[in-house]
Amino acid sequence: MAVTEREQAAADLDWTPRPGVLRVGDIRVDDALLFIDRGVETMPSYLDLFRRWETQQWSVSDLDFSLDRTDWVKLREFDRQSVLWMRRMFFSGEERVTSTLAPFLWAAPTPEIEMFLSTQILDESRHTLFFDRWFREVVGTGAQDMTESLAKTRPHVNECYAALFDVRLPEAAQRLARNPTDVNAFIQGITLYHIVLEAALGLTGMRFELMTMRRHRMTNRGYHQGFTAVARDESRHVSFGVKVLRDAVREDPRRFAPLIQQTVVECLPLISGALSPPDPRYLTQYGHSDDEVNKFAIGSLNRRLRAIGIRMVA
Repeated sequence: MAVTEREQAAADLDWTPRPGVLRVGDIRVDDALLFIDRGVETMPSYLDLFRRWETQQWSVSDLDFSLDRTDWVKLREFDRQSVLWMRRMFFSGEERVTSTLAPFLWAAPTPEIEMFLSTQILDESRHTLFFDRWFREVVGTGAQDMTESLAKTRPHVNECYAALFDVRLPEAAQRLARNPTDVNAFIQGITLYHIVLEAALGLTGMRFELMTMRRHRMTNRGYHQGFTAVARDESRHVSFGVKVLRDAVREDPRRFAPLIQQTVVECLPLISGALSPPDPRYLTQYGHSDDEVNKFAIGSLNRRLRAIGIRMVA
């Protein structure tokens, strides 16, 4: 079957050795997600994912936010609040996943998994620095350090977001920290971290954020270029999580499939709530709706569950 131009563009984004963030700024996000889904079906090895990390390095300090700052100054107050709602959640979420990932590394059941998770810690740290720099230089928080920056930009989160990032994720990490040999805890933690938070929530938010920026012809902005690189990193993490869970289900379906299903079912009501804005106009002014966003999130979740080899959710 011939590869279409759009499929090739997606392949260029996700696989070709192209270090540097400035080369990824004009790829359509749906093309990227298309290739991610194709990659899920073919399942690269853990070392393949490590090598992909090696070839996809980028630097937060290379980004130029001057056009972003010019745009920000011109925005109406309501538009600023709608932008801040989403980006505050990303900034806070990236810091949360960075601070809780170490116990997953300690619990890695194989050296190959350990090697990949070590790269993910670096990725999540870089993502946190990316949002910190955007808030300082574009919004102008006046923060003296990252602790102050996080405090000043703390999102007005709803109960669902808080339940996932401030309760369930730290609890999963603490359970692994107490007993790194608890394989059940590792599988449940990977389901929460990589499938619920990164695939269903993270990639969904990234898709609509990048679609909006493309619609407004802002692909040459520093934020769009950096955020595209963040999405590319997250695609590796999701592929890793799917592989871990698929391997576990193939090894012992009676043991591990129910653990994955239980975690997803418990989190399912929280997903749509976490993605719901405090003001519906934050989405509608960009041509999106709660239903559209939630439908995509559940579809993304089901595609990953299908690849893992367990029953999908409604």
